[in-house]
Amino acid sequence: MKIFITSDIHGNKALLHQALKIIKAEHADALIIAGDIAAKGFYQLFKKSSGYEIRSAFSVNGRELIKRAKSDIRKKLDFTGFIEQDGTYLSLLEIQSKQKKNLREICKLLQPAGIPVFMLIGNDDHIPDSDWDKTLEEFGIVNLNLKTHNFGTWKITGFQYVPPTPWNTNNELPEIELAVKLKDIEKQVNSRTVFVTHCPPRDILDRLYNGLPAGSESIRKLVENKQPAFHIFGHIHESSSNKKIGNTLFCNVACSWINNILRGCVIDLDKRTVKPVVYNGTNSRWRIKK
Repeated sequence: MKIFITSDIHGNKALLHQALKIIKAEHADALIIAGDIAAKGFYQLFKKSSGYEIRSAFSVNGRELIKRAKSDIRKKLDFTGFIEQDGTYLSLLEIQSKQKKNLREICKLLQPAGIPVFMLIGNDDHIPDSDWDKTLEEFGIVNLNLKTHNFGTWKITGFQYVPPTPWNTNNELPEIELAVKLKDIEKQVNSRTVFVTHCPPRDILDRLYNGLPAGSESIRKLVENKQPAFHIFGHIHESSSNKKIGNTLFCNVACSWINNILRGCVIDLDKRTVKPVVYNGTNSRWRIKK
């Protein structure tokens, strides 16, 4: 049995279209997205005599090409994970409302996959848990947080919380509280588990651009004690890779959504192997690393 896993798409629908192609090509039996699913790239669009100007806190890949699209400019920005905002400030309620709409669009886009889909909320997904649950239930998508789901003879267990960040995002908890929450699922994790967290374990594929680790010590301790076959996560975009430590295969599958780069892996449960996948939307090709 095979599962295609990715994370941190941040509303980039172009990445999901490529994910669907990979799922078909690899004959995957399920899809897991390990958090940060809804868009966070808000922008303002201004019409000028010479055309349009895009203002966003995030860099817009292919900005000049998008601006030349004229009437299609909003569609192109929406496709790559950007949501228009009316004023210079968005309240949390406005962000939640726009993300809920975006999440529904993403869930609808995934329906043609025709396979079980599992999702974990990320720290940049500001949608309230109750609304998140309702949307996923409506589209038949499985919520992973603090739950274990049987998948053949395997189990898939999820955990969405992360240590504090400088940006005060959703689902942030100090390590002492993370450890308490992990106790709710630690008995469910064993050698036949695909353990999915949004945050990496401390000192495993969790390095920031400045070289500092940003993973969770509590998650690291649980994984060391329980030795799941696979530990899948995202959150730290710059450390996307995979490695084996002990009996566990670790995979950081965080995409680079701004640059239209899909990252993920195909895990083969029967063979206990990982096949990393990289798709670069800039040159319209994807490859599977051997």
